[in-house]
Amino acid sequence: MKIFILEPDLELAHRVDTYLNQLRLKIDVTKVQKEEEIFDEKVSLLDYSLFILNLKEPTDAKILKFLRRKGCVAPVLLILEKGFNPALFKTLYYMSYNDFIIKDFAPQEIAFRIYKLCRIWNDDIFFLCKDVYFDFKHSLFFNHEEEISLGKKEALFLKYLLAKAPSAISFDDISSYVYLDEVVSQERIRSLVRQLRAKIPCELIETIKGVGYKMSEVSSKNGIESKNNIVTKFLLPWLPLVEMGAYCI
Repeated sequence: MKIFILEPDLELAHRVDTYLNQLRLKIDVTKVQKEEEIFDEKVSLLDYSLFILNLKEPTDAKILKFLRRKGCVAPVLLILEKGFNPALFKTLYYMSYNDFIIKDFAPQEIAFRIYKLCRIWNDDIFFLCKDVYFDFKHSLFFNHEEEISLGKKEALFLKYLLAKAPSAISFDDISSYVYLDEVVSQERIRSLVRQLRAKIPCELIETIKGVGYKMSEVSSKNGIESKNNIVTKFLLPWLPLVEMGAYCI
């Protein structure tokens, strides 16, 4: 897979490239520092699966229009400087950029967005860390030497929770995905969550009052990794199966 990065800070671009290629999926990264270079790109722009652009004027659609005129349908992820005016977020949304990320960020954070935009997902296996993972296909949660069997609806709920992290999932979402639009009470869903919490070894599920549930912001002092590490490892199933340092968003 190939991605194109336009980023004046070459050191940042190198850090992102290095981190991505420590993962299990090989990614060919083209790095340029000047906007003019995207117009002179010798390799066909159609070969790229993603464009990551740090533009001088993010609300200027010139480069986005150029890519689309060339037939590029790959998603575009914007890198925004720290001083970017939040009032312009709505403008970026209507310009149909696929996502944006604001400096300063860790390579792990942009890696999550890259995997999501490029639809690099493993629908069956979600790794937490070495020897701790969830096998959706077989409804099994592995905690080192312990193998925990989950019911069908427990497995569906856990997969949906992980796929949507760090966002919350509502009772309506759960009813639709887990119960296939069957009419179910919130108490029945709460009962399902209680069953799941009793089985899995770490406090992954947080209740959002009046909304539903999300991945828990658990504490490393309890022997469980930070929320950011959990989200990164579960949602990037091709991460190396080794411990990684925590990072901050």
